[in-house]
Amino acid sequence: MIQSALDHWADISKRYYAVIIIAALITAAISYVGASEAEIDTDYYGFFYPETRYMEEIRYIQSEFPGTATILILIEADRINARTVLEEDMLTMTRDLVEAVSGIEGVQEVKSVLDLGSSKEEILSSPLEYRGLYIDKELKYSLVTVELDAKEVPEDAVLVETFQKTVDKVDKVGGSDVTITGLLTWGYAWDKSIRYGLRSSLMVGFAAIFFVLLLIFKRITTPFVILIPVSIAVLASFGLMHTIRIPLNFLTAMFGTVTLGLGVDYGIHLIHRYHEEVAKGNDRALNKACMMIGRNTLVTGVTTMAAFSSMAMSPIRMVVEYGIMSFIAISFSALAIFLFMPSLLLLEERIGVKQMNISNFSNMLGVERIIPKTMEKISDFSIKRTMGAVIIIGITLIPIAMGISALTSESDQDMWMPEDDPTMVAWRIVDDEFTDYEYSTILVRADDIRTPEILHAMVEIEESVEDVPGVVEVMGINNVIGVIPNSKTELEDLIASIPAETREKFVNHDYTASLLIIKTDTEIDEALVRQIDDAILYVETPADATFEHASFSTLFAQMESMMEETRGKTTMISIIAVLAILFTFFRSLFRILLAFSPVLFAIIYTIGIMGLMGIPYTPLTVIIATILVGLGTDYAVHFIARLREEREKGSDVREALHITTLNVGEAVVISTCTTMFGFLSLITVDLIPVQQFGIIAAIGLIYAAFFTPVLVSIGSIAQDRILSGLKSIIV
Repeated sequence: MIQSALDHWADISKRYYAVIIIAALITAAISYVGASEAEIDTDYYGFFYPETRYMEEIRYIQSEFPGTATILILIEADRINARTVLEEDMLTMTRDLVEAVSGIEGVQEVKSVLDLGSSKEEILSSPLEYRGLYIDKELKYSLVTVELDAKEVPEDAVLVETFQKTVDKVDKVGGSDVTITGLLTWGYAWDKSIRYGLRSSLMVGFAAIFFVLLLIFKRITTPFVILIPVSIAVLASFGLMHTIRIPLNFLTAMFGTVTLGLGVDYGIHLIHRYHEEVAKGNDRALNKACMMIGRNTLVTGVTTMAAFSSMAMSPIRMVVEYGIMSFIAISFSALAIFLFMPSLLLLEERIGVKQMNISNFSNMLGVERIIPKTMEKISDFSIKRTMGAVIIIGITLIPIAMGISALTSESDQDMWMPEDDPTMVAWRIVDDEFTDYEYSTILVRADDIRTPEILHAMVEIEESVEDVPGVVEVMGINNVIGVIPNSKTELEDLIASIPAETREKFVNHDYTASLLIIKTDTEIDEALVRQIDDAILYVETPADATFEHASFSTLFAQMESMMEETRGKTTMISIIAVLAILFTFFRSLFRILLAFSPVLFAIIYTIGIMGLMGIPYTPLTVIIATILVGLGTDYAVHFIARLREEREKGSDVREALHITTLNVGEAVVISTCTTMFGFLSLITVDLIPVQQFGIIAAIGLIYAAFFTPVLVSIGSIAQDRILSGLKSIIV
């Protein structure tokens, strides 16, 4: 039924190819309009659903306690000439910086070493605990802290750019270095990286894939024949994102380049089979190619969609959205290829574009002969040296196992930006030299927190939490008040008498919420969060009030467990779904295992290489196994389907494997190259985990392409020997 429908569509394409091409261009124009309206969301909280634990409390704290945003300015002295940040000219520069940034809109207060004195001697006479806020022990660094009124500051990008321009205008002392840093600056760099990376990865991916296709097929029109339908699919997917309100974040933005590579994969198999049939003199070459490749592509498309859709089970919001959009983009790619590519192939044929003479260039790169020669050698070795191939795989598994054992997980905020990024370098210096503590908060909510019962409960929770190892201090409005009166009226008067600047740090404007600020001298990880949560639960609190531990640190402390859950769930569900689909296609347990074994080995080797390269599990690389399940199965399905076709023609297993490896194997290598370049284009994104994801995905695809002919050959020959042995026993 599917093949007859594809055969019929090939006939329609022959008759109405001009109309179909016009329809394709109109679809592209409409899709572009929708895609241009897709919104880019760079909010770091986009990892989480609104209902994720701690999210509601954090959003509430942000709205009720806007407090002060902070910009940090790090000043570094030239230590080569034995200078310090307290030299007269350095202090003059610091004074100029303070005066310059004080005039920026939204600046509330500027704190610097000048608050301790105007000379080196005066500053050094201050107590160490005060000096430590502004200068390091070696006097190499000085820190200027700019506090901003969060209600009045402009958009982050405008604010950071204004600070950068203002700081650049200040005359610098020779050899000194001044860098703005802090959370707002990091957010600006994050936003800029995503916006630039989306554009650059698409352009680089498109250009690289175009070049590979031109090099392989040697016709200037062939890359357009393949890329036009795929580009329509990508644009339509971006347009649908806007319609269903899925934002473009650093993860969903990646599906564009990935879809380019994957969609081209479908097109390569179709055009490769078409050229093969034309070379045989088949008058119905297009029909044959559409029927045979269309059926296989339907199966591979469904398996890939099933694997990516398993990401919907992840607790990480961005991963779910990436899975949904990849599912849509893959379905659009397969549909666009078979709707539009047959007509474009016919147009190319009618135009009569000749092959370009780029043999010298191809030979220089090794492309002209390396692909068929490589596939021929792989075929011969796998067929004639089956045991040798098994031994080699067994030996190489030893270092791979070592790599797997060395794998680590990482979810820290610092991991995203390049280590040599000036903002990150400055931030690490600030963290090492000036930051001794981390902070978290306990949110107290009630109709009115100004009751003796609630204030006494705060005191008890403070004492309970301070018993947790690593907690240095807990501060709240109760500490500001001191002795808590038994009269509510008196308590209200006491709180009202506290200066607004101090009071607003701990209570909101209508007194329905209060904050307890937790200070720790250790990292706030998942274990510490659990201990603090238990300490809060240990205290009996008033029934009309809630006490909830919530902060940026508590939210991201659960990221590693969410990553672990994502890896386990998505991998298992994708494997089950793909195996079920393969069963409906092959109807043979042996063929199912044969099709899945290259994927399994590709996953094992890829994860091992991750460990050997020191690439950790991150919110991105955690889905690498799921992606390989979806993409790697594609190669095996095409390979086994062609092997079965050759066997049905009467070829013995070795001859069938040889023909399949030379024909389908070549298409697999070409499609691997294009998909690989789609992933590798992600290295243009200035976010380290995105770059690592692109590299490791490309490595995984190479393994999947390599193991497909090798393991299918080994398995097929082993099956043939077993069946032959059984027949001889029976006879």
